This record gives sequence, structure tokens and C-alpha cells, in this order.
Amino acid sequence: MLFAPTRAVPRHRHALCNLILLALIAPLARAGEPPLGLAEALAISEQRSSKLAAQSFAVSAAAEQVGRSSALPDPKLRLGVDNMPVSGPDAYSLTSDSMTMKRIGVMQEVPNSDKRKARSERAAREQALESVSLDAQRAQLRQDTAVSWLELFYAERTRDTLGELVRQYELETDTVSAAVSAGRVSPAGAVALRSALETARDRVLEQQRAVLRAQASFSALVGTAAQRPLGGAPDTSALAHKPEALVSGLETHPALRVYKEREALAQSEIAVATSSGKPDWSVEVLYGQRSPNFSNMLTVMFSFDLPIDKQKRQDRDVAARASQLERARSEAEEARRMHEAEVRTMIADWEIAGQRVRRFETVLLPLARERTELALAAYRGGRGDLAAVLDARRAGVETQISLLGAELERARAWARLNYLELHEVKP
Repeated sequence: MLFAPTRAVPRHRHALCNLILLALIAPLARAGEPPLGLAEALAISEQRSSKLAAQSFAVSAAAEQVGRSSALPDPKLRLGVDNMPVSGPDAYSLTSDSMTMKRIGVMQEVPNSDKRKARSERAAREQALESVSLDAQRAQLRQDTAVSWLELFYAERTRDTLGELVRQYELETDTVSAAVSAGRVSPAGAVALRSALETARDRVLEQQRAVLRAQASFSALVGTAAQRPLGGAPDTSALAHKPEALVSGLETHPALRVYKEREALAQSEIAVATSSGKPDWSVEVLYGQRSPNFSNMLTVMFSFDLPIDKQKRQDRDVAARASQLERARSEAEEARRMHEAEVRTMIADWEIAGQRVRRFETVLLPLARERTELALAAYRGGRGDLAAVLDARRAGVETQISLLGAELERARAWARLNYLELHEVKP
């Protein structure tokens, strides 16, 4: 138990104490479960992602279209009666008139070879676009999962750091009454200690809210696994790829490959539109039955498209597809510029955050510890007051929290940069 409330403590303070207790022992309640590392979290998020599953079906659907896009259309069966009399003594007779015959035939449409080839290429480009979109969504999911895992990890570490400050203040509270009686601490100093303790407890509750919010966001990605204790954090001081390689290899990033495939798809649409300028044709074979009174007939017919006004039809289709291609190229170029700026920004964030972390570890945190030790030594030796100790402890914890904030900033940039591509990265 963190502390024992006295009878004079109001009832709402008891509830506050219980909330703090729950906040601090929550990790212990989950200690029996296996820790959830970043690598496992990434795998879980991919397995349960409905968005990835939907895109996988889109890839499969596009793949099914590739094989049939260049095939001939299904043939058509034709049935009918030709030249049946509808008046006179032979009305509605199928055998009286020599011109009447029952016909059965098959017709096959044959698109020109350029059109079939262009359609096949367009289907292949659609499949490639869906596949690259799947890669882009997977890369984005990995980034989001890694960032969410890291935010929860550092939210819990910040809460634990504040909890340690509460425990330090509680130890001081246990001895402050004797110190007041001995004249070593003034009554005002004792009140200041209790105020600092309650303020620290309130900050633990506030940070617990941040933990629960981070856990809720994380659970949207990994489900109930978000309730498990987290494993050790990855080393975010080094990237899997050199920063300059991430900038020079922008074209390999799935986010940009999507735009390149859209451009290729628009190019294939031009080829399909251009192929419409060449005529398609069809063949029809009909068998006419007039027996037993007359001879049976065989008919063979060929049909050809006549693109007689290409400027108003086919040429306009080609021009429209050409405009769509230019649009795709412009969007790809804009996306490349924005993506490059984003990558450079993330690299700058990672580098500057790393410098801040090193500065905290080598300069600021040792200074804060030294200040606390000096203030505590002076207080125990009767040369300092309790207020200086409280200020030093509070300043030390604020420095640790600032260090955690810098580490989180570096970790966010690390996650975004490490999972720009789909190469395996060891967390």
C-alpha cells in the first residue's frame, strides 16, 4: 500500500489513493502474461488487419482479370426462322414456301490483336497497382503499429517515473513529524511536503490517463494483446538504412510506387484507346433447314467495324486518356516532392532527438542527480531545508521525464523511417 490515510482525511481522498494504487500496480497484475515485443505486435497487427485482408482480395480479383483480358469474347448462338409467310393459304407454315427455313448458327466477335494486347497490359497494370497498394498499406500499418507500441511503452515509463517520485515523497512524509518535533523542519515545510506529495499523486493519475489512451489506440491494432505487458524497447539510436539511402531510394518506397503504377496504368489506357482506331471484326456461320421439300442452306458472314469519324470518337478517347496520363504524372511528381520532404523531416527529427537524448544522459541527468544528492546531504546535515530537497527531487524527475520525451520523439522518427520499406527490420 502506498500510504495509510488518517481519519482526518476526507472520503474523496481515499478514492484518490485507490486510483493511484491501481495505476501503479496495473503492470504487476499483468506480470504473469508473456511480454509483448514490437516484432510480435507487428505480426499480430498484420494478421488481424481487415484493411490488408480487403486489399488482398482486391489483388486476387485483379489477378483473375489478367488471364481473360486478352481472350476472345464468348461466341453467340443464333436461332430463328427466316421468311415465314404470315398471310395466304401458307400462313405460318414452315415447310410450304421455298424461302422459309429454320436457322441455327454461331457468331464470334474478334477484337483486333492490338486491342487484345492492350487490354492484357492494362489488366496486368491494374494487378500491379493493387499489389503495390497492398505493400503501401502494409508499410503504413507497420509504421502505425510501431509508433503506437512505442507511445504506450514510454507512457508507462513516464507513469512509473512519477510513481517513484510519489514513493520518495512518502518516505519523507513518514519522518517529517519527528523532524518537526525536533525543530529540524518547520510546520510550513511539512505542509509543503504534503502538498508536493498530493501534486505528485495527481500527476500519476493524469499520466495513467495517457497510458489508457495509448493502450486504447494500440488495442485497435493488436486487439486484446494490448493488455499484455510490453517487452524491451528496440534500439532506436541506429536506423536499419542509412539516412542518405532513404532519400536516394525514394522510388523503392511503396508509398511512391503506387503513384508510378497509376502512371503506368494511365499509359496502358492510352494504348487501349488507340487500339480502338483499328476495326474489330466478327464471323457468323448459319445453317438453314428447308428439308424435306427444299435444299438446306449454309451462310457465312463477316462483319467489320467502320471507324469513319475517328476525330470525333477514337481520337477524343485517346486525348482524354492522354490528359489522365499527364494528371497521373503530375500527381506522382507532387507525391515524390512531399514524400522526400517528409523523409528529410523525419531524419532531422531522429538526429536532433538523438542529440537531445545524449545531452540528457551525459549532462543534464547527472547534474540533476548531483543537485538532489547535495540538497539531501545538506538537509541531513542540518545545513539545508526540506524545500530544497523537494525542489531538487522534482527537478530530477522533470529531467527524467524530459529524457523520456526526447527518447519517444527519436523512437517515433525511428519507427517511421525503419518501416518506410517492406524489408525485414529487426526491432
